[in-house]
Amino acid sequence: MVRLRPSTGWLVAVAVAVTLLATTGVWNPFPDMWAFISTSRPISDPALQWQQRLGGVPRSVTVLDRLVVVEHSDSVEALNRSTGRRLWQTKSDWATVAGPPDASVVVSGTLLKKGYEVRETATGILVRKDDRASAVWSYANALLEVSCARPKDCDLTARVPDTGEELWKTALPGIGFVLFADNPKLAMGASLAPDGMAVRRQPAPMPSLLGFPIDGRIYAVDTAQGVTYPAIDPGRNASVTVLAGRVVYSTVTQRDGICLVTLSGRDPVSGAEAWHRDGYQLRTISGAGCEQHKEPVAGGNAVVAVRPDGREVLLDGADGREVLTCAAGEKVIATDGIHAVVRSADGATVSVYMLGTAKALWTRKADPKATAGVTRNAIILSQHSPDRIYVLDPTTGKMRNELRSAAAILAADARGMLLGERREVGYLPFG
Repeated sequence: MVRLRPSTGWLVAVAVAVTLLATTGVWNPFPDMWAFISTSRPISDPALQWQQRLGGVPRSVTVLDRLVVVEHSDSVEALNRSTGRRLWQTKSDWATVAGPPDASVVVSGTLLKKGYEVRETATGILVRKDDRASAVWSYANALLEVSCARPKDCDLTARVPDTGEELWKTALPGIGFVLFADNPKLAMGASLAPDGMAVRRQPAPMPSLLGFPIDGRIYAVDTAQGVTYPAIDPGRNASVTVLAGRVVYSTVTQRDGICLVTLSGRDPVSGAEAWHRDGYQLRTISGAGCEQHKEPVAGGNAVVAVRPDGREVLLDGADGREVLTCAAGEKVIATDGIHAVVRSADGATVSVYMLGTAKALWTRKADPKATAGVTRNAIILSQHSPDRIYVLDPTTGKMRNELRSAAAILAADARGMLLGERREVGYLPFG
């Protein structure tokens, strides 16, 4: 016999009593409870320009000039950017946006199934289909797709996103993954975007050099010429990342229990060094054996590094210059390769810099756990206890918007941002 604990027994008794009252018509709390659960409540004070309750929690949000594209686990939909009104919706397991602002498309597909569909962003009308591609990467000026005749015989093809016109094609010896979806991870470093601030903007232009990890090697692809360069084998003591058109090597030598690190940026064709830094490390080392299990963290062409004296810096991946040097104990918490947000050693303030200049543009008080995002026209700070979101001018630090909100920042561009809290999303134009 199953014995209920006293607390469990009381809960069962209450549930039975409420059910009896509801079925006999004496008192039915369920409509009020459902109304409480399903009623939208403002996720920001002051209120946003619009707020909508979606059918589920969004997986990703992309903001375009006139539209907002929302990816769910089983569908994709487009909303009007000004009003939040749904324009169309279709079933899909994954979705991404490709193409320039005036000719962007939504590319979607089904997991573990080859191929994809391309739809107009404004109408959802199907414009073309593919049934061979195993994965795609989306950019403003191209849609990359990989298709394989055999596991070790693949083609990487660049196409005009909306028309499908072929721009170039190059061979790859496999793809190194089995994920049939959009934008599988490349050897391009990790984003500095923090948790709770997954800022996803319009598609960016395709980098001049891409790094494909395949069977422990890196294959660099020149996207201007459509050429795959010979395989790069990092070996046990090196980590290789493609950044700013260079192949960046982080090489570790263990001596007397100390990890000695050397950084170098090399030409992808000749292998010649374009720059070299002794003693600098990209925060890739973890464990006592000098293993480099972590990815470098970058924004734009700037990559976070640590100098021999322990100070954090941002290095230009193209030429190795220090474009920002932090004081002792300071941390870079956000950058887009143009501006950077730095937290002070005591955590009491944040400062914003233009990369390449030594003096901060401005400094303000901030919560020690505040997170930051950088767009072309705004610095976004988010903090809790109390919940606040600040939108600040990058050059002056002048307040453009101040919100009481615990929502996550889902997407942002030069004009505004999308906030989200579970199924609720809303749009705020920058003040």
